[in-house]
Amino acid sequence: MTSKYIRSLALLLCAALLGCLLAACGGSASSPASSAAPASDSASASGSSELPSSTTEANTGELNPGNFDENSVFSITGTSNAFAPCLGWGPGVSGCSLKSVIAAASLLHWAEDARMSSRSPEAIQDAFYSWYDGLTDNQQEGFAEAWPLVKDAALDLLSDKDSMTGRIADAGLDADTLPGCTLKNWQALQTVLDDIVPETNGEA
Repeated sequence: MTSKYIRSLALLLCAALLGCLLAACGGSASSPASSAAPASDSASASGSSELPSSTTEANTGELNPGNFDENSVFSITGTSNAFAPCLGWGPGVSGCSLKSVIAAASLLHWAEDARMSSRSPEAIQDAFYSWYDGLTDNQQEGFAEAWPLVKDAALDLLSDKDSMTGRIADAGLDADTLPGCTLKNWQALQTVLDDIVPETNGEA
């Protein structure tokens, strides 16, 4: 009787122990699965944060003006403003002598600021035509007639500014800022324009 009682008690203890072991194994088996999910979420979050970052860097590089080729038309700015004083007058028009100095001073500053001597002739042509092609026929003809006067005034400012003191003052320009351009930058612009501006029969 006592022996049967002890054996039954031992079986109950073994069953209880086995149940505890199974429960422990079941909990540990589910634990890796539950911990794997955060790892996947972490990887997904990491991937989504890297994509916008790389995309932003690519766009920034494309939009950075420093990446433009130096000979690109996009890096030559201010064309319309530079040529504006060349319109609305021509040889024989009252005050054309002073207007030619004003126009020359404008183009000299533009040639220097745009570093024309470092540009290709094609880039300078494209910059010029971006302005010239938007003119009316009369404006194009007027510029062609005025160009020889503007060119002569620019060369005088570069080579003999002292002889132009009176014209500079009458034009309302600051002599200290003139010519404001190196000869090589002006020659780069003049050479291109001489080749593409139509010749006219206008006379000073």
